[in-house]
Amino acid sequence: MSEQDFRQEGVGPAGSDAGRHVTLAFCDQHVRVRYPVCLHDMIEMLFGALRSDAVSVGHEVVVVAGDDGRFAITRAGAPSTDGLSRVELSAFLMEKVMWSLVADIDQTVALHAGAVAWNGKAILIPGRTGVGKSSLTAWFVAHGFEYLSDETAALTGPPTGIVGLSRAIVSKGKAADELSRMSGFGDMRSVVLDDAEVAWATPSAAGSQRQCGLIVFPRYVPGSDLALSVATPAQAALGLMECNLNARNLRDGGMAAVVALARAVPAVVMAYGDFRQLDGAIDVLARCLLDDVRDAAAARRLLSLVGGKATAGPEKVVPAERFPIPAATPRGAPKKLTIGMATYDDYDGVYFSIQALRMYHPEINDQIEFLVVDNHPDGPCSAPLKALEHHIPNYRYVPIKGRRGTAVRQSVFDEASGEFVLCIDCHVFIAPGGVQRLLDYFDAHPDTPDLLQGPLLADGLDHLVASHLAPEWRSGFFGTWQIDDRAKDVDAAPFEIPSQGLGLFACRRAAWLGFNPAFRGFGGEEGYIQEKFRRAGARTLCLPFLR
Repeated sequence: MSEQDFRQEGVGPAGSDAGRHVTLAFCDQHVRVRYPVCLHDMIEMLFGALRSDAVSVGHEVVVVAGDDGRFAITRAGAPSTDGLSRVELSAFLMEKVMWSLVADIDQTVALHAGAVAWNGKAILIPGRTGVGKSSLTAWFVAHGFEYLSDETAALTGPPTGIVGLSRAIVSKGKAADELSRMSGFGDMRSVVLDDAEVAWATPSAAGSQRQCGLIVFPRYVPGSDLALSVATPAQAALGLMECNLNARNLRDGGMAAVVALARAVPAVVMAYGDFRQLDGAIDVLARCLLDDVRDAAAARRLLSLVGGKATAGPEKVVPAERFPIPAATPRGAPKKLTIGMATYDDYDGVYFSIQALRMYHPEINDQIEFLVVDNHPDGPCSAPLKALEHHIPNYRYVPIKGRRGTAVRQSVFDEASGEFVLCIDCHVFIAPGGVQRLLDYFDAHPDTPDLLQGPLLADGLDHLVASHLAPEWRSGFFGTWQIDDRAKDVDAAPFEIPSQGLGLFACRRAAWLGFNPAFRGFGGEEGYIQEKFRRAGARTLCLPFLR
């Protein structure tokens, strides 16, 4: 943004904290967005319903235009993201504004949920990214329901009041194409957020509280039949807690408010495979419930009458094809370092990670074994993964059946023959020289009890993305990416970190403390394993060279 642009805005010279700006509000949170004049229409379309006259703000997001037509965006206290096109900027801006408005809410529960209203009562549509939450919200709007939010709703109680964060509606892929053909959406102002996402400016009642009359947990599965099932209050409460965005800020994690809502409001799980299945059915049912049913118990009785399959014909279940489970590769001579990875149907990730290690780290090839733990040994990639033993020296394939989830990495340590173990995800690449320097580190610290990790490089290989995870909740995940300046120098000394993702970690095999065998699913080990090492008197270190 040029100095002339700033002066035309009448707010001060370039280089000052100046520029066109708008303050946006949600609940008791405020964020100021500073931006060049050329982005005014886009900002207004995305966030116009959130405008506020507040003077004091908790966060500030700043967008600056470069002479090359690209943009840079930053949030106070966070690194700047540079070189963004207008389309890329839209997506980054949406994410930073939404985070800034939700991160510090500490007086009520904020849910990852859409919300619409009919006749003064609201439908809450909770769900994680990808389940069809935003698309279902948009479908309701196209059928005459009032728009409240497609991303975040706060519980204002007691116990059923909700307020929606009214940004522009965002949809992606096939759903975006279908919505563009629906009545009303085709004529709305829209902006492309990235290759798959489109945002539509939609009139809404920003900040208006509605009493929630129905909770719908969407499950969009292409090709599936339409099916409704009634959720018990306990099931609804668990589903809502999975969508809790600010549990870390609340004394009880928001449990009391969530349970009160789940007891007071009927909830359904709705699976569907196409918008056409919903027309004249779900919208009519929702209106009936919001207009006429007086209490949750009566609503649940009504829903139980219509629950189950809403389309004729037997359910089509296609059994998964099973393949022969290959035998494990016999153990070879022990090596100094085992580089192991767990995989689930990802032959390409395994192949390229191992070949990159062989090609760009040739100095260590005679000191290592490659260990591949197959978490889906009767899947389509098992035979090709097994066949790599014929082409890659010191390669070992081990099928693991009966355990699921990312904690199956435990099997890497169980099966490793090396004195030291480097565990990586089967899509990770390591900067040249990093593995040799790790071996040198182990030579210098042969009895180390510590867990060793490294910083993440950006795809452009020109800067670091993160050196560690700060112990904070965000979007249902414990840990937010951070950069310690010490990690920027590849020759800097190792330093302690609180946590890190487990795409790459290493330790002496005899010092490995192990994952809890009860872990299931994704990501529960991150933060847990670092704390386990600390409680045992060891450390989690970032090795700046191991990037």
